[in-house]
Amino acid sequence: MLNTERLCLGCMTDNGGERVCPICGYDSATKNPENSLPAKFVLKNRYLVGNETSSNGEGISYIGWDNANDAIVTVREYFPTGFALRNPDKTVSMVKGNEYTFNEGLLEFKDIKCNIMASELASLVPVIDVFEENGTVYSVEANIQGITLSKFLDKNGGILKWEQARALFLPLIDTIKGMNDIGIIHGGISAETIIVGRDGKLRITDYAIKKTRQSDSELVSELFNGYAAIEQYGFEGMHTDTYTDVYGICATLFRVLIGTVPPESAKRIQNDSMSIPAKFAEELPRHVLAALANGLQVLPEERTRNIEAFKNELVYGEIPNAPVVKHTQKAASVAEKEKPAKKGSSAISALIAAGITVGVFIIIGLILIFGPLKDVVFPPKEPAYTSEEAEVNAPEVDKIGDVDSGAELTSKLYTVPDLKGKLYAEVIDNEEYEMFEFAISSKSFSDQYPKGTICSQSIAPGGDGVVRDTKIEVVISLGPKEIKIANLKGLTKDEAILELLKQGFIYDNIEILEKYDEDLTPGVVIDQSPKYGDKVSTDVGVKIYINSYTGDESESSSSNNERN
Repeated sequence: MLNTERLCLGCMTDNGGERVCPICGYDSATKNPENSLPAKFVLKNRYLVGNETSSNGEGISYIGWDNANDAIVTVREYFPTGFALRNPDKTVSMVKGNEYTFNEGLLEFKDIKCNIMASELASLVPVIDVFEENGTVYSVEANIQGITLSKFLDKNGGILKWEQARALFLPLIDTIKGMNDIGIIHGGISAETIIVGRDGKLRITDYAIKKTRQSDSELVSELFNGYAAIEQYGFEGMHTDTYTDVYGICATLFRVLIGTVPPESAKRIQNDSMSIPAKFAEELPRHVLAALANGLQVLPEERTRNIEAFKNELVYGEIPNAPVVKHTQKAASVAEKEKPAKKGSSAISALIAAGITVGVFIIIGLILIFGPLKDVVFPPKEPAYTSEEAEVNAPEVDKIGDVDSGAELTSKLYTVPDLKGKLYAEVIDNEEYEMFEFAISSKSFSDQYPKGTICSQSIAPGGDGVVRDTKIEVVISLGPKEIKIANLKGLTKDEAILELLKQGFIYDNIEILEKYDEDLTPGVVIDQSPKYGDKVSTDVGVKIYINSYTGDESESSSSNNERN
């Protein structure tokens, strides 16, 4: 089992017990927010809680450490905002009068996490453990190394080609269908809740209780503008269902393929301004355009009904029967500012907006069919696109970028920077270097470079340049192998320990002892080993002796009698 005293509570890597982590920059003196669990809190006698990483109306997430497996994890605590209280002993209590809402959410939270834990769906972040403790429920999830799809797109030219997106999204679409099949709706599918792992795979995160995905619920909601469907905004007579996740995945693919997020659905119902630039309409297959058009319909009853139907249309070109439009459905917003001036006008506006959406795609289709590009985009005698052929022809992607490796976004070369002497934490957070990937290959003693800085790099600076996402491995300096130990005499215990940590000594190797001397100041360091000025390795043990004399005359007299 790893000595957790050496772990950085910000990134859970062994940094030797440094106060400020040279890897991520986290300061161990940082405290979690008042309503959160404190760093170093232990759950189930197994999981060490670290820095709070995020929170929403449902609960709080922390980076954590699994002592049983020596692995980094994510700990999620059910703590609904406004319905839970943190007690002095860090247990959780329900706000009086809100017990039903608290318990209803707790059971749903537990059910979702247990279903994920039992699932074998490929594109879920695995749940390792679910347990009740401290008056609430916790889930422990694998800590997947990666970035959000949104950040990935920002770093890689803003869009993906359909051939790339198709291979990447198929497992994700199947996973969403699998969760829908057991009655769980995500309601927050977006480029912010999908992770691109270092293995190049997409995984969906942030499955939450239903009330977190509804703007009119008593819980603090978390909706993602442009990705949330109209039924999530509190319009009367509308309810979330499988078609809600259809809207979310369609909006996400729209962002991936077109480069922009669709307009917010609550605004589209009044004035639908969504369109696809002609450039993309010419490049994308017609069945993809049709699938997006049908999946992004504003009104639920006009939208593709479920993920399976959406996949069949998106991948295989199977157009489902058009859903029946219920003209009598009322679409009045719960929020006052969204209420129509006259009864039924929201429904009319919604139908108009839906018609505009269909019209936009129809116009694009007509341009392609009858325009000069029709033979290029829709060549004659095109063979049927069968499901069997689709599976055979789907490109395999081991990592992002394998498909269409000659794409324009990878052709630019970037000059390798000189990283030596820079703090690693500052390098990885510097937007100037976002086109490179960095990894620590080792740590080494160095008389030239201060501890925590980069002392060498795998690719020399300058040169002819490298392509985007080239990995640069670096060696982190441990500082000089031997240093002159500081003078600790006269310092308090805490001051002495801090001074030693600054010099690079390891916390576990510092031993505090007592020594009595009534001629010296009580409570301060009166001796040390090694002695001041000795040149030693920072790995050695250090003993500091604190004066046990308190200045009490009776104690002094007693001590003198004992010596006599």
